[in-house]
Amino acid sequence: MTDTTKQRLQDIHEIASKCDRCGSCLLVCPVYSVNSKEACGARGMVNAARALTKGGIAPESEILESVDYCLLCGACIDVCASKVKVPEVMLKVRQHLAHLSEKPFGFTEPEAKQFEQAFANLCERNAALEQPSVASDRKVAYFFGCQARLGSIDTTVATLKTLHSVADVELVNNECCGLPALTRGHVDEFVEALKQNIQLYESAETIVSDCACCSDTLKKAASYLSDDPEWNERAQAFSKKVVSLSEYLAKTGYVPQAQTEKITYHDPCHLGRLQGVKKAPRDLLKATGNYVELPSADACCGGPCFFPTDYPEASEALLEKKRANIEKSGAAVVATECYNCLAQLKKAAEKSGGKFKAVHISEVI
Repeated sequence: MTDTTKQRLQDIHEIASKCDRCGSCLLVCPVYSVNSKEACGARGMVNAARALTKGGIAPESEILESVDYCLLCGACIDVCASKVKVPEVMLKVRQHLAHLSEKPFGFTEPEAKQFEQAFANLCERNAALEQPSVASDRKVAYFFGCQARLGSIDTTVATLKTLHSVADVELVNNECCGLPALTRGHVDEFVEALKQNIQLYESAETIVSDCACCSDTLKKAASYLSDDPEWNERAQAFSKKVVSLSEYLAKTGYVPQAQTEKITYHDPCHLGRLQGVKKAPRDLLKATGNYVELPSADACCGGPCFFPTDYPEASEALLEKKRANIEKSGAAVVATECYNCLAQLKKAAEKSGGKFKAVHISEVI
């Protein structure tokens, strides 16, 4: 066993051992709410992680199956008396057992081509936008995420149009933020993408991301290079530059457009809970003139990364709860600031039969 492996197992043990097994997490764990199996709840997953560090208690394949079911939403941390960092320990266990998984995490060949072509398309659309002169020296570099590239770029264009009103915007042909690889436990691939992005944004003053998954991953990226003397300081400087779209707009004093339709807001787990950004998007939407709060707004929609394809039944069950709450709010529009969440919410909107539509926050402010 290498020193790196020993240290990783020690880290897992230190975090998992803080759990006193009280079960408070089971009251809020989304996947436990739709499955009700101990191994599928936060407590069961932490116990599996603890078993891994002791060795010989459970087959590693079964441990991986347990921790792979975690949404990484962080809801358990909110109610945990010991503040056990469950998402962190789950990622470390996945990293330790990544060699057992055959689940894909990279792009297919058509997706890779679309990823690259999307940047050229965005540059063309951006050039056609009216770019008003900004009465300030603010400059931002936009981070163009994978889900934005692989879907319709109309939403991204709406983001750029908004940013152009408050700052000079630079487009960068960045790499993926690395979350897909990280989610699967492939940290080396994540770090490789991170280093490329650090170099690409070295001269940027501020990096704005309109996807919660990207902004959260990039803000925390420096921790993965903390032991690398060549990259540590550069990684820290990079992560400090990253802000979410709503954070940035709130700081600049951006004034949203008035809207007549009733709007509500879904908190992406990676933005509201994991970054603590809750007030900024709500303030922006309230300024549109017709905002209503969504019941259980921070409940996971079941859309993180690979979860909808890996566990479609659980994902659909969580989305059904979200759809019911959106309809209960009476809103005609539900907005969010995450492309994974947006894809899920659009499915819910379709199932609602036209009772509401789902949009990115940039499309209504």
